Amino acid sequence: MISTKRRGSPELAPREPEDIANWCGQFQELCRERGVRVTAQRLAVYRALAESTSHPTADSIYEKLRVGGFSLSPATVYRILEFLEQEGLVRRVSTTEGAGRFDANLRRHSHLACRVCGSMMDYELELPPQLRLPDSGMDGFVPEEFDIRITGVCHQCRDASPHARRAAAT
Repeated sequence: MISTKRRGSPELAPREPEDIANWCGQFQELCRERGVRVTAQRLAVYRALAESTSHPTADSIYEKLRVGGFSLSPATVYRILEFLEQEGLVRRVSTTEGAGRFDANLRRHSHLACRVCGSMMDYELELPPQLRLPDSGMDGFVPEEFDIRITGVCHQCRDASPHARRAAAT
């Protein structure tokens, strides 16, 4: 999938229409390769996810589709996202809050998460080559990937709150 490195607020850095079209084309190709049927509902949920750089929740994807005139129930959106995650077509992102958030970007990347407003953005983190998943000693557990989330205060929250500025300075 296409990698994105965003700086600043996700709302200020939307994906370009040609990027979204490319992501959706790659999604459909991956589905075909894996024998997954591409339905209008799955494509609509995926497109809503691909359009967003904010790593939306199922509820926010449902709301975006509802406002856009697409008729799906919240339960259907949840089921589609769960299915796409199980098939490895999207990924669930670990958050500081309880709601699951999703990412269409399947390339290895990390996330910056604001502990004040909850915003998240992709971040390309160069990892040293010696940082690897262990090959043994995990009592039969087979690691597949690891997720790095860097938690802090985004520039908007830092600039808006004197308390956040002091906390970020320490």
